[in-house]
Amino acid sequence: MEFVVSIDERGRILLPSELRRRLGFRKGDKVVIKVRDEGVIELYLLSRLYSKVSSVFEEKFKNWREVDHEASKLLFKMVGSLENG
Repeated sequence: MEFVVSIDERGRILLPSELRRRLGFRKGDKVVIKVRDEGVIELYLLSRLYSKVSSVFEEKFKNWREVDHEASKLLFKMVGSLENG
Protein backbone atom coordinates (compact mmCIF):
# COMPACT_ATOMS: atom_id res chain seq x y z
CA MET A 1 0.00 0.00 0.00
CA GLU A 2 1.51 3.31 -1.06
CA PHE A 3 0.23 6.87 -0.86
CA VAL A 4 1.82 10.10 -2.03
CA VAL A 5 1.22 12.92 0.44
CA SER A 6 2.47 16.48 0.83
CA ILE A 7 4.01 18.26 3.79
CA ASP A 8 2.45 21.67 4.49
CA GLU A 9 4.24 24.86 5.58
CA ARG A 10 3.94 23.85 9.27
CA GLY A 11 5.45 20.39 8.66
CA ARG A 12 2.16 18.51 8.88
CA ILE A 13 1.35 15.48 6.79
CA LEU A 14 -2.26 14.70 5.99
CA LEU A 15 -2.93 10.97 5.95
CA PRO A 16 -5.57 10.10 3.35
CA SER A 17 -8.90 8.91 4.77
CA GLU A 18 -8.55 5.47 3.16
CA LEU A 19 -5.23 4.97 4.94
CA ARG A 20 -6.63 6.19 8.29
CA ARG A 21 -9.59 3.84 7.91
CA ARG A 22 -7.40 0.85 7.04
CA LEU A 23 -5.08 1.49 9.97
CA GLY A 24 -7.83 2.40 12.43
CA PHE A 25 -6.47 5.90 13.11
CA ARG A 26 -8.95 8.32 14.67
CA LYS A 27 -8.91 12.02 15.51
CA GLY A 28 -6.76 12.61 18.58
CA ASP A 29 -4.87 9.30 18.38
CA LYS A 30 -1.23 9.43 19.37
CA VAL A 31 1.39 7.84 17.15
CA VAL A 32 4.97 6.81 17.75
CA ILE A 33 7.32 7.81 14.93
CA LYS A 34 10.43 5.71 14.50
CA VAL A 35 13.14 6.86 12.11
CA ARG A 36 15.46 4.16 10.83
CA ASP A 37 18.99 4.79 9.58
CA GLU A 38 17.93 4.35 5.97
CA GLY A 39 15.63 7.39 6.25
CA VAL A 40 12.56 5.17 6.54
CA ILE A 41 9.85 6.42 8.88
CA GLU A 42 7.56 4.01 10.72
CA LEU A 43 4.32 5.06 12.44
CA TYR A 44 2.82 3.05 15.29
CA LEU A 45 -0.55 3.77 16.81
CA LEU A 46 0.32 4.25 20.48
CA SER A 47 -2.89 2.66 21.79
CA ARG A 48 -2.22 -0.46 19.73
CA LEU A 49 1.38 -0.62 20.93
CA TYR A 50 0.17 -0.10 24.51
CA SER A 51 -2.34 -2.93 24.10
CA LYS A 52 0.36 -5.32 22.88
CA VAL A 53 2.71 -4.43 25.75
CA SER A 54 -0.13 -4.68 28.28
CA SER A 55 -1.13 -8.13 27.08
CA VAL A 56 2.47 -9.36 27.39
CA PHE A 57 2.66 -8.10 30.98
CA GLU A 58 -0.78 -9.44 31.84
CA GLU A 59 0.21 -12.90 30.58
CA LYS A 60 3.60 -12.84 32.30
CA PHE A 61 2.23 -11.74 35.66
CA LYS A 62 -1.26 -13.30 35.63
CA ASN A 63 -0.48 -15.64 38.54
CA TRP A 64 1.87 -13.25 40.33
CA ARG A 65 1.01 -12.33 43.88
CA GLU A 66 3.03 -9.84 45.86
CA VAL A 67 2.93 -11.98 49.00
CA ASP A 68 4.70 -14.73 47.06
CA HIS A 69 7.53 -12.45 45.97
CA GLU A 70 10.89 -13.08 47.64
CA ALA A 71 11.28 -9.45 48.74
CA SER A 72 7.79 -9.44 50.29
CA LYS A 73 8.49 -12.67 52.16
CA LEU A 74 11.71 -11.21 53.54
CA LEU A 75 9.92 -7.99 54.58
CA PHE A 76 7.13 -9.96 56.30
CA LYS A 77 9.75 -12.02 58.10
CA MET A 78 11.59 -8.88 59.26
CA VAL A 79 8.41 -7.17 60.42
CA GLY A 80 7.31 -10.33 62.20
CA SER A 81 10.62 -10.59 64.04
CA LEU A 82 10.35 -6.93 65.09
CA GLU A 83 6.82 -7.47 66.40
CA ASN A 84 7.87 -10.60 68.31
CA GLY A 85 11.24 -9.21 69.39
